[in-house]
Amino acid sequence: MQNALEAVNILKYAAEMEKSGQAFFLEKSEQFQNPVTRKLFLDLAEIEESHYRFIVRQLERYSENPDDFTVSEDVKSHDESTFFAQRDDAERLDVTLTESQVPDLNVLRMAYLIERDFKEFYADAVDLVDDPELKSLFEMLSRWESGHEKLFKGEYDRLKREYLTMPWGG
Repeated sequence: MQNALEAVNILKYAAEMEKSGQAFFLEKSEQFQNPVTRKLFLDLAEIEESHYRFIVRQLERYSENPDDFTVSEDVKSHDESTFFAQRDDAERLDVTLTESQVPDLNVLRMAYLIERDFKEFYADAVDLVDDPELKSLFEMLSRWESGHEKLFKGEYDRLKREYLTMPWGG
């Protein structure tokens, strides 16, 4: 059975992870040759910042009164998948790989692995807490990160296939 301090520590660590994710996306956005990919990473940095602020708010609310902590219904019903689903087809990362874009492939792989790690952290946190509201919060965060993971895994796999089947010399 977890105590309030353990739950607070999980939330603090979660906030730090989101801040690190934001820093990664901001830093790596500068390395992309393709402006659409760069914008996607900047958008994701913004999402990670919003996750950070959201977790800090939950942490503050939980710290004030752990016994009365609840996650509001509007937050529970928030669906981040629409960020990706609503992107115009022209904004997809359908670019032809060139030698200069090989680093893009590596960065997409790192982004995928980071998002997978975040998803797994939140899924594991569900088992570490007893409070049903905290469980609900961590399940929701895991779903959000799963959407990011799927985006990057799909794009990474697509670009990897494209790169591996390129004729020598591009």
